[in-house]
Amino acid sequence: MQDRKYFGLPSVTLVIFLGAVVKFTIHMFRVPEYGFFGDEFYTIALSRHLSFGYVDLPPLVPLLVAFSRALLGDSLLAYHIFPALAGSATLVFICLITKEFGGKTFAVALSALGFIIVPIWLVIDSIFCYDSIDQLVLAGFLYTLVRFLRTGNRKLWILLGAIAGIACLTKMTILFLGPGFLIALLVSKRRQDLLTPWPWLGAALCLVIVSPYLLWEFSNHWPTLEYWTNYDKLRMYPVALPQFITNLLVYMYVLLLPIWLVGLYRIFRSFDGVNYSFLGLMFVITLAMMFLLRAPARMLAELFMPLLAAGAVFVEELSSAVGLGKWIRVSIATYLPVVGVLSVLLTLPILPVERLQALADAIKPWSLTVKEFNGQPFTSPSPILGGEIGWDGFVQEVAGVYNELPPNDRAVAGIYTDWFWHAGAIDQLGPKYSLPHAVSGSLTYYLWGPGYSWEVMIVIAGRTNDMSVFFNESEQKKVVQNGFDQPLTSISVCRKPKVSPNAIWSSIKFYR
Repeated sequence: MQDRKYFGLPSVTLVIFLGAVVKFTIHMFRVPEYGFFGDEFYTIALSRHLSFGYVDLPPLVPLLVAFSRALLGDSLLAYHIFPALAGSATLVFICLITKEFGGKTFAVALSALGFIIVPIWLVIDSIFCYDSIDQLVLAGFLYTLVRFLRTGNRKLWILLGAIAGIACLTKMTILFLGPGFLIALLVSKRRQDLLTPWPWLGAALCLVIVSPYLLWEFSNHWPTLEYWTNYDKLRMYPVALPQFITNLLVYMYVLLLPIWLVGLYRIFRSFDGVNYSFLGLMFVITLAMMFLLRAPARMLAELFMPLLAAGAVFVEELSSAVGLGKWIRVSIATYLPVVGVLSVLLTLPILPVERLQALADAIKPWSLTVKEFNGQPFTSPSPILGGEIGWDGFVQEVAGVYNELPPNDRAVAGIYTDWFWHAGAIDQLGPKYSLPHAVSGSLTYYLWGPGYSWEVMIVIAGRTNDMSVFFNESEQKKVVQNGFDQPLTSISVCRKPKVSPNAIWSSIKFYR
């Protein structure tokens, strides 16, 4: 049946366009109480020290942040345009996957709406960190894979290799897909492609694209490997399978569980004679592998994209095949916006803090608890929102301590923090209060060195100042807290170091 046209556009095209506009728009609105998220401060700091690599991530996203700043400026609004655009582009890819599966207008609309309301995708597209760009690149990879499975065009191996290389420069999440991808390839008829040059050319292209980052890792003694080793041992909560599934349902939205289940079922069946069980097998294998490796459940999010598309097609097929099909469509078209409003309000910086907390308290009896990091379980509101509150007040507190220093001390004083969030906040917000830049032993900040004489240092640390052992004089000035559910932080002034700055620096590396 020919696609209807509205305003000169096919209905499917119009649905995709409207979905992308809605996705972009909801990420552009935020109430004034919310500012930058802690990880954003760090990413912005990295973008001011461009390199081929960093302790905890590859070089692409800091480069994009620097480009965004040069193009759009340094405001909070400007920094959130790129991730919102990335989310809109990811939605387009998901809708195109739905089309490849044979979905018509209703299925495409359903997949667009489903993508918009999933908490993990709402979160990552609301902050300018690597995840929004990572999901976009992986969505492009999955769409290309679907095209390859449908057409059998072996030249697409080249494009898959190129996208995989770009993905490796974004976050390296794609490495977790590797075992599932390889096993799915070996058990499918596509394994015959390994006897041709095309997949090997794609792999070679991927390696060429990633090579500058690998050379940086080698020259810096593989700091990312050390980071991920510490991350697993020291930060990750040792979840059992029920908790892992619970975490996954919270990130992917438990109220969409029927879509995920029918999508997983449907993807193992043919679409218009084309078998896409490759994608289902890759999902199941990757799910099992991530649980065994204790990887965060949220890192499986990209493989839910084909499930969302397949689930949308299943609902469309079912509604077309049964007598009550119209009511099925009406029901699902009503259900998703209703549950979507709840997801958006709990996830994005739209409600004032007091109203957000009241809503979270109201639904708490029915909320699932996420346990991902040691000592940090959460239900709602999103911990991301907690990390967006109070930073300007925190920096003002530091400025108060700095300005109270005698002029001779201020002339040589530096600022040390034991966490990259606080260091990034000082570097981004501190200049308007005439603060010097921050140094830290945390993550890539460590590679930038001690930076000061350390004769006088404002030390921002946990409730107790562990740095005091390096100084003859240490005086705690304040204990502050930014946001809600954030740890208490002490602000101390330390003087007269016992050892040299380099000796101090060699003892405070913190890669986790």
